Amino acid sequence: GYSTQRGYARNHPFVGEVRIGEVELELDVPELPFAVPLGSVRVTECQIVNQFKGSAKAPPQFTRGYGLVFGQSERKAMAMALCDRALRASEFGEDVVAAAQDEEFVISHSDNVQATGFVEHLKLPHYVDFQAELDLVRRMRAEHDARENAGKAEEKREAAE
Repeated sequence: GYSTQRGYARNHPFVGEVRIGEVELELDVPELPFAVPLGSVRVTECQIVNQFKGSAKAPPQFTRGYGLVFGQSERKAMAMALCDRALRASEFGEDVVAAAQDEEFVISHSDNVQATGFVEHLKLPHYVDFQAELDLVRRMRAEHDARENAGKAEEKREAAE
């Protein structure tokens, strides 16, 4: 998660939501017509919002990352959400240019690093940054739509000739 924010995956998100709560654990036993309750466990869930500048396949938009961890650990949930978004690079047509975007690298290195440090600052308000990103995405989408509409108008004009 840390490397994605330090420039290696061009990924600086905004925390959309962090939730902490209890979830019920049940065991589904095929021989029984009901689930067997085992108890409850505390979990922390985080969704982050990221800007995506667009690609040949997709227009500029916001994307999300998701993290869910056992216990009350906001940092780990945020770090997991950062990694989730970074690992979805190919889904958005982004070039895989950073270690955090490589599944094999992430899996082989994630168990031995505690998710702290730079990730912590995401809990601070980023209202001004988010508004600037929102304005930028809106402007880029308008430019993308204008280019797309101009291309369609040109195709119609050529077809009419």
